[in-house]
Amino acid sequence: MSNPSLIHRSNANSSLFNTIKARNSKRNQFNYVEEGEANICPTARSRIVINPTTTLASGGNQTIKFELVNFGMLEELYLQTSFLQGGTNADGSNDVHLVDQAGIFAFTRARIVYNGNTIAELTPEQVLASLYTRANAERVAQLDAMTGGMPIGAAAAVGSLEGRRLLASAFGGQTLSCPLGFWFSESLGRAWDLYSLSARAYVEVDYRANADLHTVNDSTACLYSEAKLVAYISELAPEELVAYQSSNYSPNSVSSQISFTTTQFSDSIASPVLITASSTAGNKVKIQSISGLVRRLYLFATLDSDRASTTAKEYNNSVDIASWKLMANNQVIYENQHSAVGVDTASLSAGTGYNTDTYIEMVRNNLPMASGKSSDSLTSDTFKLFDVAVDKSLGAVGGGGLHPAHIKVINFGYNPQSLADADGCLSFSQLSVPEIECKWPTGTSAAVTLHVIAEVLTLNTYNTSANGQINYKLITE
Repeated sequence: MSNPSLIHRSNANSSLFNTIKARNSKRNQFNYVEEGEANICPTARSRIVINPTTTLASGGNQTIKFELVNFGMLEELYLQTSFLQGGTNADGSNDVHLVDQAGIFAFTRARIVYNGNTIAELTPEQVLASLYTRANAERVAQLDAMTGGMPIGAAAAVGSLEGRRLLASAFGGQTLSCPLGFWFSESLGRAWDLYSLSARAYVEVDYRANADLHTVNDSTACLYSEAKLVAYISELAPEELVAYQSSNYSPNSVSSQISFTTTQFSDSIASPVLITASSTAGNKVKIQSISGLVRRLYLFATLDSDRASTTAKEYNNSVDIASWKLMANNQVIYENQHSAVGVDTASLSAGTGYNTDTYIEMVRNNLPMASGKSSDSLTSDTFKLFDVAVDKSLGAVGGGGLHPAHIKVINFGYNPQSLADADGCLSFSQLSVPEIECKWPTGTSAAVTLHVIAEVLTLNTYNTSANGQINYKLITE
């Protein structure tokens, strides 16, 4: 169910929506068509390692700042975090290992800052949702390896350790990586022109306290040792740079690129309302902190006990959502009344049966949802076959706590794979008291936190003065 009239009315009242609709878009970076032949010979692609301007302390809990270069077309960024060696005894009496996907959860916020203003921001939950809902099984294996996402492994003698215990005990420590999927990672035409900025841009990363990044820590902790950015940049040949700038930044002109940022709202729900409570409204969470042109919403939940634990923190253990509604202006905008995976097996005398609405949404949104997970045995080359009805899963990722099929996607755009196309959105700034209403599968009783993550369209503008001075500016709603 959706509400087109409310969506159209909200967007029509948005100044940013109308600006994007009527804008003079910036041309493709190398002035070639988007389809057909790719003929981009006059460019060189480089991998650049950027060290921070501030030192990462072993205990973390600080903001680390990276200064971006002032040349090239920035295409991709990866955050690398290194940890010192810990140690695990064979009997597990002295044990240490990091949380699942510690490469992602090492930080709480990452943002790009230009002239003192934040122009884009990411959270680990957004990175997790965006990457893993788009990943097939092979991609999941790569992401898990990058981020430290794997089972804990049993306590064992040296030579027999597995999983995160092995990573923690490795001589030389471990270096984990996290893709920072800002707007310029989207495609070649969205690469960020660092040549033309009048000031240096920075990436700021709020690092989590190291003590909060261990699932177990009763031995030598895996302390932080260093942080760095890996940047992929295209550099134009001199004559090509002149041609590119003259075509895109002619005097007294304004050109622009569509970009995006993210907003996250998380709220604890002490008493989850079950899907079997048919005559009762679900848990409602107001999301007024989310504004702007929202192209996509992610909804997923985690157990409060996993995140609040002082001895065994886990940030990604997901809880399924049985039904959800997006509401505003006292109206339902979009809903899925049967969004749970599988069957409530705890009590076959209760529940709502087996429904496939959630799979329709997955196919409609063209999101693989990371289907397929290797066997529980780390030494096995076989794949575990999931009984969707019983396991209530399409496969887990990392150490097995996160089930991407538990992440619900409300997609307003036509291309689900894209992050920053103006192909459909909803102006939350024009909504009155937007909220999410959820119900939960049978057996859900402990407190959960609902995470609502919005991918929000913004606009990068390049204003060129009469004397050729380029002024970069971000426009948001």
